[in-house]
Amino acid sequence: MTNNSRIATGAAIAGAALIAVTGIPSTTGAADAGKLPGGFKHKNLGDGSSVSIRLFDESVRVSRAVTNIPTSREVWVSGKVAVSTKGDVKGGTLNAGYQVGCQLNFGADAGAEGKAEPDGSGGATGEGTATGGFTLSPGEAKFVPVVNVAGADDDVTTFDFGNARGGLAYSQERFGVDGCAGHASARAQVTVQVKTDTFKGNVTMYGKPFSLG
Repeated sequence: MTNNSRIATGAAIAGAALIAVTGIPSTTGAADAGKLPGGFKHKNLGDGSSVSIRLFDESVRVSRAVTNIPTSREVWVSGKVAVSTKGDVKGGTLNAGYQVGCQLNFGADAGAEGKAEPDGSGGATGEGTATGGFTLSPGEAKFVPVVNVAGADDDVTTFDFGNARGGLAYSQERFGVDGCAGHASARAQVTVQVKTDTFKGNVTMYGKPFSLG
Protein backbone atom coordinates (compact mmCIF):
# COMPACT_ATOMS: atom_id res chain seq x y z
CA MET A 1 0.00 0.00 0.00
CA THR A 2 1.34 3.40 -0.91
CA ASN A 3 1.50 6.31 1.48
CA ASN A 4 1.40 9.23 -0.90
CA SER A 5 -1.35 11.48 0.48
CA ARG A 6 -0.14 15.04 0.85
CA ILE A 7 -1.84 17.82 2.80
CA ALA A 8 -1.57 21.27 1.22
CA THR A 9 -2.91 24.66 2.31
CA GLY A 10 -2.80 28.29 1.28
CA ALA A 11 -0.52 29.19 -1.63
CA ALA A 12 0.38 25.56 -2.34
CA ILE A 13 -3.16 24.55 -3.21
CA ALA A 14 -3.72 27.84 -5.04
CA GLY A 15 -0.81 26.92 -7.29
CA ALA A 16 -2.30 23.50 -7.92
CA ALA A 17 -5.60 25.12 -8.87
CA LEU A 18 -3.76 27.33 -11.37
CA ILE A 19 -2.39 24.23 -13.10
CA ALA A 20 -5.93 22.94 -13.59
CA VAL A 21 -7.17 26.24 -15.01
CA THR A 22 -4.35 26.68 -17.49
CA GLY A 23 -4.66 23.10 -18.73
CA ILE A 24 -1.10 21.99 -17.98
CA PRO A 25 -1.11 18.17 -17.89
CA SER A 26 -1.03 16.66 -14.43
CA THR A 27 1.42 13.95 -13.44
CA THR A 28 -0.87 12.63 -10.71
CA GLY A 29 -1.69 8.92 -11.11
CA ALA A 30 -0.51 6.17 -13.39
CA ALA A 31 -0.16 6.67 -17.12
CA ASP A 32 -2.90 4.12 -17.85
CA ALA A 33 -5.34 5.57 -15.32
CA GLY A 34 -8.73 6.66 -16.62
CA LYS A 35 -9.46 10.36 -16.18
CA LEU A 36 -12.53 11.44 -14.23
CA PRO A 37 -14.26 14.84 -14.48
CA GLY A 38 -13.93 15.73 -10.79
CA GLY A 39 -16.51 18.21 -9.56
CA PHE A 40 -17.27 21.63 -8.10
CA LYS A 41 -19.65 22.89 -5.43
CA HIS A 42 -20.27 26.44 -4.23
CA LYS A 43 -22.59 27.12 -1.32
CA ASN A 44 -23.65 30.50 0.07
CA LEU A 45 -23.96 30.41 3.85
CA GLY A 46 -25.57 33.84 4.32
CA ASP A 47 -24.16 37.17 5.52
CA GLY A 48 -21.68 37.15 2.63
CA SER A 49 -20.04 33.85 3.68
CA SER A 50 -19.52 30.97 1.29
CA VAL A 51 -17.65 27.71 0.73
CA SER A 52 -16.28 26.42 -2.58
CA ILE A 53 -15.06 22.84 -3.08
CA ARG A 54 -13.21 21.77 -6.20
CA LEU A 55 -12.07 18.23 -7.09
CA PHE A 56 -9.70 18.09 -10.07
CA ASP A 57 -6.97 15.99 -11.68
CA GLU A 58 -9.05 12.98 -10.60
CA SER A 59 -8.26 9.57 -12.11
CA VAL A 60 -8.86 5.90 -11.38
CA ARG A 61 -7.27 2.61 -12.37
CA VAL A 62 -9.37 -0.52 -11.82
CA SER A 63 -8.22 -4.14 -12.05
CA ARG A 64 -8.99 -7.54 -10.66
CA ALA A 65 -7.25 -8.50 -7.47
CA VAL A 66 -4.10 -10.62 -7.59
CA THR A 67 -6.26 -13.56 -6.49
CA ASN A 68 -8.00 -13.32 -9.92
CA ILE A 69 -11.40 -13.88 -8.30
CA PRO A 70 -14.31 -12.22 -10.20
CA THR A 71 -15.85 -10.94 -6.97
CA SER A 72 -12.70 -8.97 -6.10
CA ARG A 73 -11.37 -5.73 -7.60
CA GLU A 74 -8.48 -3.44 -6.83
CA VAL A 75 -8.69 0.31 -7.32
CA TRP A 76 -6.05 3.05 -7.39
CA VAL A 77 -7.39 6.62 -7.18
CA SER A 78 -5.66 9.98 -7.49
CA GLY A 79 -6.88 13.55 -7.28
CA LYS A 80 -6.61 17.00 -5.77
CA VAL A 81 -9.09 18.86 -3.57
CA ALA A 82 -9.10 22.65 -3.13
CA VAL A 83 -11.36 24.39 -0.61
CA SER A 84 -11.82 28.17 -0.38
CA THR A 85 -14.00 30.12 2.04
CA LYS A 86 -15.17 33.72 2.22
CA GLY A 87 -16.75 35.90 4.84
CA ASP A 88 -17.36 35.06 8.46
CA VAL A 89 -16.25 31.41 8.35
CA LYS A 90 -14.95 30.35 11.76
CA GLY A 91 -12.91 27.39 10.56
CA GLY A 92 -13.20 24.21 8.56
CA THR A 93 -12.75 20.44 8.69
CA LEU A 94 -12.13 18.50 5.49
CA ASN A 95 -13.01 14.86 4.88
CA ALA A 96 -12.43 13.31 1.45
CA GLY A 97 -12.85 9.79 0.12
CA TYR A 98 -15.00 7.51 -2.01
CA GLN A 99 -18.45 6.00 -1.62
CA VAL A 100 -18.25 2.41 -2.85
CA GLY A 101 -21.35 0.31 -3.48
CA CYS A 102 -22.18 -3.20 -4.65
CA GLN A 103 -25.12 -3.31 -7.09
CA LEU A 104 -26.14 0.19 -6.04
CA ASN A 105 -27.16 3.01 -8.38
CA PHE A 106 -26.10 6.38 -7.00
CA GLY A 107 -28.81 7.81 -9.24
CA ALA A 108 -30.04 11.38 -9.51
CA ASP A 109 -27.74 12.78 -6.83
CA ALA A 110 -24.63 11.87 -8.81
CA GLY A 111 -22.39 14.75 -9.76
CA ALA A 112 -21.30 17.90 -7.97
CA GLU A 113 -23.92 18.66 -5.35
CA GLY A 114 -23.98 19.85 -1.78
CA LYS A 115 -26.15 19.75 1.30
CA ALA A 116 -26.15 20.62 4.97
CA GLU A 117 -25.72 17.63 7.25
CA PRO A 118 -25.30 16.96 10.97
CA ASP A 119 -22.01 18.02 12.47
CA GLY A 120 -19.05 15.64 12.12
CA SER A 121 -16.03 15.14 14.31
CA GLY A 122 -12.86 17.21 14.31
CA GLY A 123 -9.64 16.22 12.65
CA ALA A 124 -5.93 16.75 12.42
CA THR A 125 -3.39 17.63 9.79
CA GLY A 126 -0.97 15.02 8.55
CA GLU A 127 -0.38 12.34 5.95
CA GLY A 128 -2.25 9.11 5.40
CA THR A 129 -3.48 6.45 3.04
CA ALA A 130 -6.73 4.80 2.02
CA THR A 131 -7.77 1.58 3.68
CA GLY A 132 -6.52 -1.67 2.19
CA GLY A 133 -9.61 -3.78 1.58
CA PHE A 134 -13.17 -4.59 2.63
CA THR A 135 -16.05 -6.90 1.78
CA LEU A 136 -19.27 -5.69 0.14
CA SER A 137 -22.39 -7.81 -0.24
CA PRO A 138 -25.16 -6.90 -2.73
CA GLY A 139 -26.94 -3.76 -1.58
CA GLU A 140 -24.11 -2.64 0.69
CA ALA A 141 -22.03 0.53 0.51
CA LYS A 142 -18.96 1.82 2.33
CA PHE A 143 -17.12 5.13 2.60
CA VAL A 144 -13.36 4.85 2.09
CA PRO A 145 -11.34 7.91 3.22
CA VAL A 146 -8.20 8.91 1.35
CA VAL A 147 -6.75 10.30 4.59
CA ASN A 148 -6.41 7.63 7.27
CA VAL A 149 -3.86 8.33 9.98
CA ALA A 150 -3.49 5.91 12.87
CA GLY A 151 -4.07 7.73 16.16
CA ALA A 152 -3.76 6.87 19.81
CA ASP A 153 -7.42 5.88 20.12
CA ASP A 154 -9.04 5.93 16.68
CA ASP A 155 -7.87 6.48 13.13
CA VAL A 156 -8.10 10.10 11.99
CA THR A 157 -9.80 10.56 8.62
CA THR A 158 -10.34 14.34 8.69
CA PHE A 159 -8.17 17.38 9.21
CA ASP A 160 -8.72 21.00 10.16
CA PHE A 161 -7.66 24.09 8.25
CA GLY A 162 -7.65 27.50 9.86
CA ASN A 163 -7.03 29.79 6.90
CA ALA A 164 -9.35 30.85 4.11
CA ARG A 165 -8.02 28.04 1.92
CA GLY A 166 -7.09 24.42 2.39
CA GLY A 167 -6.87 21.20 0.45
CA LEU A 168 -5.15 17.92 -0.16
CA ALA A 169 -3.62 15.84 -2.94
CA TYR A 170 -3.67 12.05 -3.04
CA SER A 171 -1.81 9.83 -5.49
CA GLN A 172 -2.34 6.13 -6.27
CA GLU A 173 -4.31 5.44 -3.10
CA ARG A 174 -5.41 1.81 -3.19
CA PHE A 175 -8.42 -0.01 -1.84
CA GLY A 176 -9.78 -3.46 -2.58
CA VAL A 177 -13.37 -4.68 -2.89
CA ASP A 178 -14.16 -8.31 -2.09
CA GLY A 179 -17.33 -10.40 -2.11
CA CYS A 180 -19.32 -8.34 -4.64
CA ALA A 181 -20.74 -10.81 -7.15
CA GLY A 182 -22.54 -8.10 -9.13
CA HIS A 183 -21.84 -4.62 -10.43
CA ALA A 184 -19.73 -2.39 -8.18
CA SER A 185 -19.34 1.37 -8.52
CA ALA A 186 -17.86 4.29 -6.63
CA ARG A 187 -17.86 8.09 -6.56
CA ALA A 188 -15.80 10.72 -4.80
CA GLN A 189 -17.26 12.42 -1.74
CA VAL A 190 -15.74 15.57 -0.26
CA THR A 191 -17.29 17.08 2.88
CA VAL A 192 -16.29 20.35 4.52
CA GLN A 193 -17.65 21.21 7.96
CA VAL A 194 -17.80 24.95 8.58
CA LYS A 195 -19.44 27.36 11.00
CA THR A 196 -20.35 31.03 11.03
CA ASP A 197 -22.50 33.12 13.34
CA THR A 198 -25.60 31.90 11.48
CA PHE A 199 -24.61 28.52 10.01
CA LYS A 200 -23.04 25.34 11.31
CA GLY A 201 -23.03 22.18 9.25
CA ASN A 202 -21.50 20.23 6.40
CA VAL A 203 -21.22 21.08 2.71
CA THR A 204 -20.81 17.94 0.61
CA MET A 205 -19.73 17.57 -3.00
CA TYR A 206 -20.03 14.31 -4.98
CA GLY A 207 -17.96 13.33 -8.00
CA LYS A 208 -19.18 11.40 -11.02
CA PRO A 209 -19.82 7.68 -10.38
CA PHE A 210 -17.55 5.18 -12.13
CA SER A 211 -17.72 1.43 -12.55
CA LEU A 212 -15.46 -1.01 -10.74
CA GLY A 213 -16.66 -3.81 -13.00
